[in-house]
Amino acid sequence: MRLDFEFGEVLAFVTVAQTLNFRAAADRLHLSQPALSRRVEKLEAALEMRLLERTTRKVELTEAGRQFLNHAVVILEELELARASMVARASRAKQLVTVACVPSVANHVLPDILRLYAQTHPGVRIRIIDESAGKVLDAVMEGEADIGISFLGAQNAEVDFIPIRSEPYVLAVRRDHPLAAAAAARWDSLEAERLIAVSLNSGNRILIENVLAGLPRRPTIHYEANHVAGALGLVSAGLGVAVLPGLALANNAYPALVGIPMRDPELSRTLGLVTRAGTRLSQPASALHDLILRKIGE
Repeated sequence: MRLDFEFGEVLAFVTVAQTLNFRAAADRLHLSQPALSRRVEKLEAALEMRLLERTTRKVELTEAGRQFLNHAVVILEELELARASMVARASRAKQLVTVACVPSVANHVLPDILRLYAQTHPGVRIRIIDESAGKVLDAVMEGEADIGISFLGAQNAEVDFIPIRSEPYVLAVRRDHPLAAAAAARWDSLEAERLIAVSLNSGNRILIENVLAGLPRRPTIHYEANHVAGALGLVSAGLGVAVLPGLALANNAYPALVGIPMRDPELSRTLGLVTRAGTRLSQPASALHDLILRKIGE
């Protein structure tokens, strides 16, 4: 059912009905008296009834006007409640920042950054999506995450990718392993090791597979885990060695393990800060974006 009158016309009528004075109502609504009169007349025409009796001396409500006023006041109050509710909802949404990042960042880098962020933005809620690089990129492009920290997206026109750190890959071994004291590990030496790898769905695995494919003799993968943490658990148990990003061993998270730089060839990934192209971040998200850029880039 279509209404043939507008919000401004209802507001004009209610203001006149409450003041019983066209000049006072016009001043309150910042309208000229003729413009105010036209709005009331259009409402009366749409309702096909007279709401106000006006003479040169006074303005009075008709019986129909008194009845409609009761409904109109309720309508305006409900609209104001709806407006206030939407404003509050928008404000709450601005106080939630979602960060999508690869697990190594979520485990070893982000907590310290969020501790600093909480000192200046104590009321902001943070949601973390710790997933593979591909899923981090998807979360940003689909608008699920405000900010992404990943090593995919540099060539994607749908996102803005700001490089913040080059991270070398290392060979994770137990401290009692014969290679633990080596200055570097060669890829062709992995043939003699029981190799532990992450899932083929992982961005890390894709980079590693590119190197393994170029070796004269490909090492055998004895164990496979979905995530870096699972692979490190297997290494800690003495089941083999794993090529992983150096960040996975940051902050002495695995005291029993050591990371040996990989050589011939060296392998690294570029971590970047990812946002959806053309998107303007909220103030809380922008502040976190700048803090991440500053701290990870140190």
